[in-house]
Amino acid sequence: MRILFLVAFVLLAGCQPAQLPVNLAGNTWLGYQPLYLALAERDCADCILELADNQQLQVTMLPSTTQVLRLLSTGQLDAAMLTLDEALTFQSETGIDICIASVLSYSNGADAVLTLPDFDPAKAFQIGYEETALGGYMLRRTLELKGWATEQFTARTLVPRRHVQALLDREIDVVITYEPYVSQLLKAGAVTLLDSRQLPGEIIDILVVRRQVWQQRQQLFTLLLNDIWPKGLARLQQPDTAALALLSRNTELSLEELQQALAGMVFPDKEPEYQRLAAKLLPLIDSMNQYLLQTAHISKAAQLEVCR
Repeated sequence: MRILFLVAFVLLAGCQPAQLPVNLAGNTWLGYQPLYLALAERDCADCILELADNQQLQVTMLPSTTQVLRLLSTGQLDAAMLTLDEALTFQSETGIDICIASVLSYSNGADAVLTLPDFDPAKAFQIGYEETALGGYMLRRTLELKGWATEQFTARTLVPRRHVQALLDREIDVVITYEPYVSQLLKAGAVTLLDSRQLPGEIIDILVVRRQVWQQRQQLFTLLLNDIWPKGLARLQQPDTAALALLSRNTELSLEELQQALAGMVFPDKEPEYQRLAAKLLPLIDSMNQYLLQTAHISKAAQLEVCR
């Protein structure tokens, strides 16, 4: 009888069903595309991945950050790819306990401040920027680095698709924008006053995870970050025809715009580079928190830490 019981126990243990899938999503931003490329290579653009030890991961690319945040807030997502300011704002507003599992990428020229060649900062001028926490943060850092006083200019919010024409038509004198609009403006004769290379590691994309999920499924995220993401990153850095077509379709950027945008981004795939960014995270979180509080984007400081 005891032998039969042991045999039955072993058989049942070997047939344990896979755990519920971990649900992860991001928007169409280029900084998240390595994961989508990795999934496409497995012929799994929007499906459940079977990983080791019955681990399952479902990844979804959504049209907007708004949708990602809504699903994260309702518990339909366990993890999300976000910018740091989005993660801080989300945590402050919802109180949901999330942590940073990884730095995915950072801007290294993809965000910039541009003007026309005859710009004169000695005269009153107007700055156009996107009305987001990140747009406002870039404005603040621009003032600090350029030494401009608030009485020198007026600020005007503009949706990104208006950035190029508004500057070229001289509706504004300076624009804070990002790729592909940076390259479009440079091609049209604009000049760069400042870009994110002067703000190393400050404009970052991160992977955030609900802390309870991290504690329960850390092995899955280890597989994701050490196996799946690097494979997608390698494909992004040396794209074949199929990868370029997928990237263009996902991001709605032309091949030329893709190349320009990628040139302004860094994906920290080497351990020393990642460690350098990780060490900078806590002061950067504090700095961004203070900015969001001072500008009333949030009413209380976000509680966001690195996953441990």
